[in-house]
Amino acid sequence: MSPERSSQVQVALDDAAAGETVLTLSSALARELECELAVVYVESAASVSAAALSVTQVLPHAGSPWLPLRPDDVEQGFRSHAARLRQLTERLAGRHALRWSLRVLRGSLAEAPVLLSGESTLLFLATAPAPGPPVARDLAAGRRQPLVALAPDDGPPGDQALAAATRLARALGGLLQSSPPGSSPDRLWPRLAPGARPDILVMTRRVIAPGALALLPCPILLVG
Repeated sequence: MSPERSSQVQVALDDAAAGETVLTLSSALARELECELAVVYVESAASVSAAALSVTQVLPHAGSPWLPLRPDDVEQGFRSHAARLRQLTERLAGRHALRWSLRVLRGSLAEAPVLLSGESTLLFLATAPAPGPPVARDLAAGRRQPLVALAPDDGPPGDQALAAATRLARALGGLLQSSPPGSSPDRLWPRLAPGARPDILVMTRRVIAPGALALLPCPILLVG
């Protein structure tokens, strides 16, 4: 399915701190394609399991003693993240006059491509925010051109990824750069732009390698 025929741009994330950047990028593409923005907050099942262990502790703030981490604390944290994401999504969607939705599922972000398989041909996945000023604020302020990096993939899926990356770069007013053939997905970003960090990496679903998400320092867009 081409990006023009996708009914929604989907976003999966497990941390509200990563929300501003990936939602800024995804809402731009949703506006470009006139699609719904569908946000999925992934509650970490591993966090719930860890909180159930008697040895798990948390440091509430500097100078305080370590305290037991309770499952109720984790659940409250989930609700707080979901509320922050709802507010952020509503604000960005309103700015672009987008239809939007937000739902919650439990699992892990690495499982999201499988858990959400078949729902959309365009799936953004958030990664941990990079150190320094938030990328979204630089992009919104027009301080620099966004860099959209494209991972190579021969055949029709690669053509779909190229079409999506092209539309995303246009929506952001940014630059599109392809990676060298044969690049490993978990090492793409330094080869794409030495000394620079892509703002988004676009690849087909079949290209992403197990465990690669944790190693990528920028959000990714999976196509297909």
